[in-house]
Amino acid sequence: MIHHIKYTTAQRELAFLARKLATNRNVLYHGTRYRQLILKMEVLFRPPVGVPVVCLTRSPEVAAYWALLKRDNDEGRGSIFVFDRQSLASRYEITCNPEVYWHSDTTFHDEAEELIFEDVTKIGDHLIGTVSGPTVKLSRRDKILNREWERMMEARLRQLECQNDTRSRGKRGVAVARGPGKDPYTRLPAD
Repeated sequence: MIHHIKYTTAQRELAFLARKLATNRNVLYHGTRYRQLILKMEVLFRPPVGVPVVCLTRSPEVAAYWALLKRDNDEGRGSIFVFDRQSLASRYEITCNPEVYWHSDTTFHDEAEELIFEDVTKIGDHLIGTVSGPTVKLSRRDKILNREWERMMEARLRQLECQNDTRSRGKRGVAVARGPGKDPYTRLPAD
């Protein structure tokens, strides 16, 4: 018999906190095990492997599911970011994904997923707040893996900043010719 996954008590409690924070606003949730790193960098990166997309959801239970799913290199605490959907939509194209996530041949997860096909920068502009679950003590191995993950994300942030600097220099480094007899579309080096 095909059925939807059952959420745990911990997932339901974290979802309740996220829903309470949203207070009937049009929001999207993002469940993560990297809250501190995301807040420090102000970026939701697309994953380095798999489909290059930032995944958000309309369901706080789905966000809680992913937030509480242990990873090898996480910070030891699941969290949910609550974003203003309209604010995100004013900056990014958001695409609805109607597909369900299959855990097995009989168990599925309707993720109410919405996708952004680029890194989400300056998340503070769109963030309503975060809620977090209990902290889990990390093993020495987990701490080492987490530091390696953080270094890798910091390198991605530097790369993103370099790309943005190059784009902004390209825009500032060009002047448009003005004046009588000048072709307004001729591009000249800026002074």
